[in-house]
Amino acid sequence: MESILAYAQENSAQGSSMSTFWFILGAIGLWKMFEKAGVPGWTGIIPLYRDYKLCEKVMDNPWYWVRVLVLVFIPFIGWIGALYFQYQICLATAKAYGKPDGWAWGYLFLAPIFWLITGFDTSSYYGPFGSGDNRTGEARQAKTVDFDVIKNEPIQPAQEEPAPAAEESDVDFDFNQDVGE
Repeated sequence: MESILAYAQENSAQGSSMSTFWFILGAIGLWKMFEKAGVPGWTGIIPLYRDYKLCEKVMDNPWYWVRVLVLVFIPFIGWIGALYFQYQICLATAKAYGKPDGWAWGYLFLAPIFWLITGFDTSSYYGPFGSGDNRTGEARQAKTVDFDVIKNEPIQPAQEEPAPAAEESDVDFDFNQDVGE
């Protein structure tokens, strides 16, 4: 028992600094997300208040997060219920910021990283459950880059020397980005 306590005391600083780093990443990401939604950015720093405001902005139900908080204290069945309700919050967040539904899993398991991406990318806030998102389903679900391969013909020199044969590396890529927004 003493060896376990000694190990925990020796390594507590490392875990604490990692938790602090993870919290700071999340706070920065939420700061930018809240600014996109018209909420003061500092809201992302205060843990329970940020959950309240996040549910208010993405679900139009600010007290939805309490379900998760209450169910966490019930072993096994409550944890499954809490995971379900947390997934619903993450799904609403993805829709509110115009992200594909698959982003809900990212918000669920790697929230600070996905909050940073959402906060600093070019996405917009569309309202609770994405109610103001007028884009087509195709434009909403997949943002792809279409490109065409164009083969360049070698330029003929002005002299009468025979032109060298074109190599396969003489290919240009024409990136046309049609997102449909």
